[in-house]
Amino acid sequence: MEDENRKLKRVSIIIPVKNMENSIEDLLKSIMELDYPKDKIEVIIVDGGSNDKTLEIASKYPVKILKEDGKGPNYGRNIGIKTASGEIYAFTDGDCILPKDWLKKIVEKIDDEEVGCVGGSVFVAECLKDNLIAKYADESIMRIMPIAKTTEKIHEVKLFKHLATCNMAVKRKVIEEIGGFEDDLKVFEDIDLIVKICKKGYKVLRSPEIYVWHKHREGVWKLIKQTFNYGRGAFAFLRKRPEQHISKMYTLGIIAFIIYLTIIAAGLIMAINGNLLLLSIILTITLLAYTLDMMYYIVKTKSLRKMILYPILDVVRILSFVSGGVVQLLFGW
Repeated sequence: MEDENRKLKRVSIIIPVKNMENSIEDLLKSIMELDYPKDKIEVIIVDGGSNDKTLEIASKYPVKILKEDGKGPNYGRNIGIKTASGEIYAFTDGDCILPKDWLKKIVEKIDDEEVGCVGGSVFVAECLKDNLIAKYADESIMRIMPIAKTTEKIHEVKLFKHLATCNMAVKRKVIEEIGGFEDDLKVFEDIDLIVKICKKGYKVLRSPEIYVWHKHREGVWKLIKQTFNYGRGAFAFLRKRPEQHISKMYTLGIIAFIIYLTIIAAGLIMAINGNLLLLSIILTITLLAYTLDMMYYIVKTKSLRKMILYPILDVVRILSFVSGGVVQLLFGW
């Protein structure tokens, strides 16, 4: 057993936090219970200026606490990287809970010469299973967090085929090659990192065996705000990396949305002049799409309540995402 432990790689777990007093203890408890040699684990907390009890709670555990002056999670991750001593850097967030075999699965899956990064699914935490808004994140047709259903190696980022920084690990040598995270990206940093890794010739492995539980947003307003910020991040990423497949998909989505709004506007103008044909057609198509969305959810969830609520949330999120993109294009960060 001791010989096996000696062969295991040292892992640095890097966690950027800010005002996480309500969740960080659950994360740290789960880290303490990881089925991995304690002398092979280094835990680095990088605080972005918490004004609650986050640091007080973290200081009760055997972790290294660093501080950054509020420049954001990516800046914090890069600070953690600079002081980390592990052969593998594992990233998670202060509102996650880790399963006991998290590190073992990471080390097992990343032990492949062509793989530079591994990760997997992000599921709603058990304590929020009965919260409809939080559960929506797992069940939405437009998933908020990645869910890996099969093990696969990818060489580029595609829509819904990516990882999240709350459940991701990267080899030290790969981080050194790509230079870490981009400080200027507030969101979509995980997708940008994968792009950089793939450009260096490495593959990214997604596995259902590597997962975390996450405390998803619990209220509608928090969900709207999150989606708005994702919209800003998506458009910032699009401008930075327009050649990427995911950027092209977003561009197509933007064009389709603009065409849709243009047709509605034209239909309204025609309706004012007494011609309801175009408006009737576009409203019929919209109603059909909405009905199909409802049918998807009744089949998937077997819940009448979710069938009614989830399509409404889908529409609200689409509008929030596009609004965030427009704000980003006009004003930047």
